[in-house]
Amino acid sequence: MLAIVNSLIKRWLIIMVIRLNYLFTLVISVTLMGCSQRQPVTELIETTITVSQTVDRTETITSTTVLEMEPYYFKSSDPNMITIHGVLLVMDPTVMLPDPNDGIFLVPISGGEGITTIPSFEMGDVKQADVDERTGEFVFVNVQPGKYAVVVLTTGGAQVPARVYDSGNLAIFDVDDSHRNTVFELEKLRLP
Repeated sequence: MLAIVNSLIKRWLIIMVIRLNYLFTLVISVTLMGCSQRQPVTELIETTITVSQTVDRTETITSTTVLEMEPYYFKSSDPNMITIHGVLLVMDPTVMLPDPNDGIFLVPISGGEGITTIPSFEMGDVKQADVDERTGEFVFVNVQPGKYAVVVLTTGGAQVPARVYDSGNLAIFDVDDSHRNTVFELEKLRLP
């Protein structure tokens, strides 16, 4: 009789662990989709995490399943060109969001120190970044030497200059011939 009771308890525990695993997977999936509405579910891959429960002194049931994002592969520059890499942090997504179609642009500017305005632009006339929309990481490829500003096109269609995260200054910088065949790293940028 004791063997039958132990067997039933083991089966019940196994069923409960399996149900908890499915519930855990569902909660994680819903959480990931809710945190990043623009992240397609097809960009998720399965990896493992171990959740163990001891059924008795000799048997352990292990269940595994967690979802993780696939890596994003950026475009690369042609030889003898400049690549610019950065990360854009959105400070208040309830106020202003970048356009979800790679809405980060590199606008050439002229003038010396003390630039306070950035000229408006037409899409197609300036470099558009390759953006990992999940993380805000972006890359401009095949850039020529010059003075540039990073400008973000918002979901509302506004052209808003990005700012350096730490200082709040406009994201204006120079690249020159010494940056050819390299990746020019920008400081963290923010919007607004």
